[in-house]
Amino acid sequence: MADHIDMLAVLGHPIRHSLSPVMHGAAIAALNLAAVYTAVDLPPEHLAQGLQAVRVLGYRGANLTIPHKERALQWLDDCSESALRIGAVNTIVRSGDLLFGDNTDGRGWARSISEELGITLSGTVACIVGAGGAARAIADVLLASGAEQLILCNRDVNRAELLALALKRQYPRSDVRSCSLAELRTEGVDLLVNSTPVGMYGHSEGHMPIAAELLHGSMVVSDLVYRPRRTALLSAAQQAGAAVHEGIGMLVWQGALAFEQWFGVSAPVAVMKEAALTRLEQ
Repeated sequence: MADHIDMLAVLGHPIRHSLSPVMHGAAIAALNLAAVYTAVDLPPEHLAQGLQAVRVLGYRGANLTIPHKERALQWLDDCSESALRIGAVNTIVRSGDLLFGDNTDGRGWARSISEELGITLSGTVACIVGAGGAARAIADVLLASGAEQLILCNRDVNRAELLALALKRQYPRSDVRSCSLAELRTEGVDLLVNSTPVGMYGHSEGHMPIAAELLHGSMVVSDLVYRPRRTALLSAAQQAGAAVHEGIGMLVWQGALAFEQWFGVSAPVAVMKEAALTRLEQ
């Protein structure tokens, strides 16, 4: 038996739905590592204490999910440039008494869509539906990768406008635009990303964030929702002749990138994906 067992956890509220313990547990077992990954239901009012526990109890690291990603920055010792730009952290690495925060969401999404569909983001005309934390992470990686134009579309157009302004400050040479759902036009869009929960199991399953008429065969449609695996949006996109990208890919790759930071080895991505899909099917 190992003398030392590395502890890791995902902190969120609620947390029962999280696939992270299944994914990381499978990866730990596949590589025969002396580590345990658990889920901790941490109410928002206890976030500071939870992060302090990661520090003083000697956890190797942690993941953060809703509603902690934005608020956690104030209690960390250092953060990656991308986490600071995005304004959110989903991965924490402990080094001695210090906690380092990173955000692997955007990079995980980019890695997934590149590997699955072979597309490059440079020169892309992209549209993101939604203006929350996930939209910010995807927007950041798109602009960092050289997207030609980015359209932010949201039901509350003011939120889209505020996010567009923030992105233009960070990427002053970028072409970032905002619009309401009613104003959205997709004729020249190569890539459409749904970052909203519309279509999610138990939330609005069977609904779509945009009208089906806006989908066409010259675009790639990526849905960050992974329950159900094939959303109404992706089904309609496929019927329109578009290439589709499921949300499970981003989930797995953001986890894999975090895993590699904690352990310094390549993550067994195929094992993690199989474990996540098996649990989803259950």
